[in-house]
Amino acid sequence: MPLHASRTLAMALLAGLMLVGAPAFRVQAVEPAPAKADDPRVDRFRQQLEAERARLKIPGMSAAILEDGDVLWTEGFGYADVEHRVPATPDTLYQIASVTKTFTAILTLRLVEQGKLDLDAPVSRYVPEIKDDRVQIRHLLSHTSEGTPGEKFNYNPDRFEHLKAILEQTTGKPLRQQFVETFLDPLSMDDSVPGPDLADDADKWPMLGEANLERYRKVLARSARPYTYYGDGEVVLTTYPPADFWASAGLVSTVRDLSKYDVAIDRHALLGKAMLTRAWTPVRSSTGEPLPMGLGWYATAYRGERLVWHYGHWGTGFSALYLKIPARKLTLILLANSEALADHHYKVGEDVTNDLFACDFINTFVPEVADRGDKHDASPTVDAKPQAPDKGATAWSTAPSTDCERTSRLALDRWIADRRAKARTIVPLDPKLAAAYAGRYQFPSRIATISREGDRLFLDFPQGQRAELFAQSPTQLFVKIRPWTMNFVREGGRVVRIDIVENGETVPTPRIE
Repeated sequence: MPLHASRTLAMALLAGLMLVGAPAFRVQAVEPAPAKADDPRVDRFRQQLEAERARLKIPGMSAAILEDGDVLWTEGFGYADVEHRVPATPDTLYQIASVTKTFTAILTLRLVEQGKLDLDAPVSRYVPEIKDDRVQIRHLLSHTSEGTPGEKFNYNPDRFEHLKAILEQTTGKPLRQQFVETFLDPLSMDDSVPGPDLADDADKWPMLGEANLERYRKVLARSARPYTYYGDGEVVLTTYPPADFWASAGLVSTVRDLSKYDVAIDRHALLGKAMLTRAWTPVRSSTGEPLPMGLGWYATAYRGERLVWHYGHWGTGFSALYLKIPARKLTLILLANSEALADHHYKVGEDVTNDLFACDFINTFVPEVADRGDKHDASPTVDAKPQAPDKGATAWSTAPSTDCERTSRLALDRWIADRRAKARTIVPLDPKLAAAYAGRYQFPSRIATISREGDRLFLDFPQGQRAELFAQSPTQLFVKIRPWTMNFVREGGRVVRIDIVENGETVPTPRIE
């Protein structure tokens, strides 16, 4: 991967551009630059970010902070490619995973603004496999579509994915094309790509434009390589996520480009004020309880301060954090080539206030929040100013912390301890067994090869992705990049398949030669 030098990037001036469903909007020139020397907030946060990155063993990270509609600061930390010593910069491309959902939500809500879609329309009208006519489009956006629709929150990307069919049927255009025409081209998000597979499958997408496709191929060469944290802090090169594009994930972007997207959101170039307010207002359950999601965005609060956010998390390799504090006109965007940016806070709860980086950002840029005490309601209001707590608040499983400093540190400690506990003892593998295990196997979505190099075994996937295999017993092998136990099964003295076990589920993987 060639080094892409950091460069000053100005937002395009979209004079006179009218976006349907939103007011006329001119994007002012935005020139991201390193923090000013006299801004102690940025200096403090930079030091905290670098310290947390080191603790979580994140190889590379890129950051941006926006304030009052301008990019206050951007910077890269560590390496986008450890093996080739390629630094991470604000122009490094990362797979942003579920942050893609915020784009899909905006596409959906724009169609609602235009009168082309009804949030209360049954999903079954567009998606035959959804038989329950009570499930409405708004339930998909708010992750409340399961069980009795509207009754409870359950984050489910598979259910959210049905929005793709709805958007494509309503517009008559592929989802990728909608992303390009609504976001990437109008906002000059020139370093963003609607799907990593466009580097190989560009011929399938002529509607995206020849010039765009050529640029996508070039910028994808600047993508960060994916890594994972194993055992006692070992950083392991892992495989890329599936190469495709969904309503739920698949956008590849940079913090500079996401800054353009953020500016467009705040200036109502994409959604009018009323619809954006609705998107950022937590839905209420059928019994009136506030839930943690609005329409496509998490909408929670910390000590009375309203937070709007989403994370991206591919399991291994890439993670992201997009956090807004609307009343303060503040935004934090973080992208990383490790799961650790997002994964650690799950050890004490899903909410963003359990995230180390989010907590540092809130405490540094809104320090008065830290002095409010811990009795504020977890349910935010829709007003621009922070409100007094509501004593009738109801907690939910992803409830925000009342002390992010404490819970985020606890999350870090538990996450590191969990990684250490899951490390496995490696035993030598008999060379004859290693030779017997070599071959090609039919995995659920693709064929992979187990190859032998000396006394080492490797699992090789197409497109050059590789992971080393280690033995924990003569018949059980594992990889450090996935929580798999690979049981090699013999019949008649010959290995005929691998039973891959993960979280109690077994997937047979037959040998094909």
